[in-house]
Amino acid sequence: MGATLGTLAVLKILSEGAASRERLLARLEEEFGIGRDERTLRRYVSALREAGFEIRSHSGKLELVSSPVRLPFDEYEALAALSLLESVAGQEPVYGGHLASAAGKLRRALPEGVLKFVDRGRVEFDLSPASDPPEDPHVIDTLRQAAYRNQRIEMHYYSLSSGESRWRVVEPVRVYHAQRAHRLYAYDPESNEYREFRVNRIGEVKMLPDKFSPEAHTRQLKPARVWLNEKTFAAYGKYVIPDPHATVKPQDDGTAIVEGSVANIFWTVRDIAALGPGARVLGGPELKEEFLQFLRLTLNQYS
Repeated sequence: MGATLGTLAVLKILSEGAASRERLLARLEEEFGIGRDERTLRRYVSALREAGFEIRSHSGKLELVSSPVRLPFDEYEALAALSLLESVAGQEPVYGGHLASAAGKLRRALPEGVLKFVDRGRVEFDLSPASDPPEDPHVIDTLRQAAYRNQRIEMHYYSLSSGESRWRVVEPVRVYHAQRAHRLYAYDPESNEYREFRVNRIGEVKMLPDKFSPEAHTRQLKPARVWLNEKTFAAYGKYVIPDPHATVKPQDDGTAIVEGSVANIFWTVRDIAALGPGARVLGGPELKEEFLQFLRLTLNQYS
């Protein structure tokens, strides 16, 4: 079983991308607890090649080029999946490279006959970006890590109010999604204020070694308690409140009460209002008051 596990582990690692022999041995040890030498690694690779996997050695790295495994897509499933990936890959400025890579892997996993059908009936999909400029997934990942580790960041941010881009050092409290965009809620030591920053306006971000104490920042967050009917809870779950630590209390009738804290009451009110009668604000005080005020003003527009 040890040889089988080692061979499958090598296949898993190479399926994620090319890797040097040194990196393969290190990951076998770190992730699978398999301590082996280069001679044993060569046996694992040889077993995969004998099974039909094409593994190429290039620039000191091993690369999985093709696989004997074929996906059991029917012709129309393959047409839809591959056409979508390939057409969107050419239009998406941030994820395009990842989509193109996924499309290449899908092509290699399809039977030849299905692939011919796909290429004869190719469909083009248009992409309308959700934000302009688009959000950078690497920026979002760095912001989330910094907020989790309580580390300061330096970011190059474009401000709409000043029309300028400049570097800022802030203490990230929370990254959340509201009204179709990711937002950063952070303390700005320069102005001694808590501010919201649109993630798609952050060009670059660097995590600094400086730590900060999160206790004062978390006190700035506002409590929120929301009731959801059965269908709304099934559709949205606890994410109706943009708090990674939100709690859910299921009720006997299939409804649920979600409780947590929010960084921005303004956006939370509008997200909850969009759920209509499927949601009801139970607390906290500021959220409930602003929610009622929003409903009154909206009703006045139609009275």
